[in-house]
Amino acid sequence: MSFCKLSNELTGRGFTQIENNFIVEFLPSLNPLALKVYLHGLYLCQNGIDHTVEDFMKTFDLSKDDVESLFKSLEELNLVDCIDTNPMEVRYLPVKISSMFLKKFDVRKFKTFNAEAQSLLKRPIDINEFNQYYYQIEKNNLETEAVVKIIEYCVFKKGDTVSANYILTVLRNWAREGIKTASQVDERIENEERYNDDIKLVLTTLGIKRASTMEEKDMFLDWTNNLGFSLDTIIHVAKITKKKKGDFLKLNALINKCFELSKLSTKEIDDFFAMEEEYYNIAKTVCRNLGIHYDNLSIVVETYVSSWCNLGFDMEALNKLSLYCFTSNIKSLQGMDNIVNKFFKLGILTLDAIKVYINELNCFDEKIEEIINTFGLSRRVNKFDREFYNTWINDWKTPQEVLDYAISVSKDKLQPMQFLNRLLSVYHNKGIKTVSEAKQEKIEFENYYKKSDLKTNKASKTEYSKEQLSSLFDTINEVEL
Repeated sequence: MSFCKLSNELTGRGFTQIENNFIVEFLPSLNPLALKVYLHGLYLCQNGIDHTVEDFMKTFDLSKDDVESLFKSLEELNLVDCIDTNPMEVRYLPVKISSMFLKKFDVRKFKTFNAEAQSLLKRPIDINEFNQYYYQIEKNNLETEAVVKIIEYCVFKKGDTVSANYILTVLRNWAREGIKTASQVDERIENEERYNDDIKLVLTTLGIKRASTMEEKDMFLDWTNNLGFSLDTIIHVAKITKKKKGDFLKLNALINKCFELSKLSTKEIDDFFAMEEEYYNIAKTVCRNLGIHYDNLSIVVETYVSSWCNLGFDMEALNKLSLYCFTSNIKSLQGMDNIVNKFFKLGILTLDAIKVYINELNCFDEKIEEIINTFGLSRRVNKFDREFYNTWINDWKTPQEVLDYAISVSKDKLQPMQFLNRLLSVYHNKGIKTVSEAKQEKIEFENYYKKSDLKTNKASKTEYSKEQLSSLFDTINEVEL
């Protein structure tokens, strides 16, 4: 049975045809960006879609010179023909068997390289293999001596009949690492040999009884050189990996996971894995409380739960916060993350502190609801009400008796909540802290809010005072579009 098949849905769809020779001979090693440009151009040509060089520039975020340079590199491989006109014209050519990548190289330039490379191998090197070496040398600006040393190293590892594919894989991988000179190759080999015993110890810890592969060595060097893990820490994670019945790839995933979570020491890692089950339980609880579902909770743990726990929140606190989010119509992890960070900034991290804070908010709501009922407004408490009340009580420090008096003055007004907010603003700005002072204050904008003036306001032309205009603008800002 075939590994790959076309689905029924795909049958009958439009296609861009690609020659098998291209897939076999070019796809494995062609520059990724050149490959994208080649396939995009093939699609445009075969489907009769009008286009210009600017379309390639826009699609791949390239300059005109970049696009033309990529097509010139494809011309060197005999895949296209670039006609020197203004603008340049590109014609796609049939893929020729055995063209291999293969521009016409000046073989005389590589005479010494050819002799040295062939002397290292018992098998003959054919023209296609040589051409691939030439292509890598010119494409990556490699020293020929560096390539000879790489071939020599591959022979040392695999014997003097080592395949071209193995040599070219090492060559391409090291070139991507920026290894281009003979001295850099020597340094890379020295590092790799120095770490051989360390990698062998890692494999033994995992229970793997074989030599390390080239890919495993690259992973190990990444852990030590780029991520900064010590051998002791790597061995420690390898032991954890073995308990989980994981292999080298699983070890790589765990080490990268530890790096992403900033767990670099054995103690931090032990603490994390000891808490891992708890983290997953928290993730389940939070998702259930928010009314959302994830088949794989690892993304929830890594993106949110571990960060929340690092801030100091525990299961009880996060359970309470997720329930609070749901009742506040916040039903996403991102939304809850915003709430968690707000509570953290307030220094409210424990269940008891969260309960006290939420109870205070509920008390606010009860008091605001009393005001709304006094004003005869048939609606629920909203966020604007809460912001007003918080400003009156916490920012302006309005005494309760002054607030009660202001409410009594406002209750028979048009738009009473707005009138109350403006009235308390006047009291705040003038430092009024007693009811007697409030009663003596003349309210210049009071007539505008009288219900009896509603018809007059609607039916007649009115000259507005500065305060009245300000009130009008406040009203406009409250309209929801």
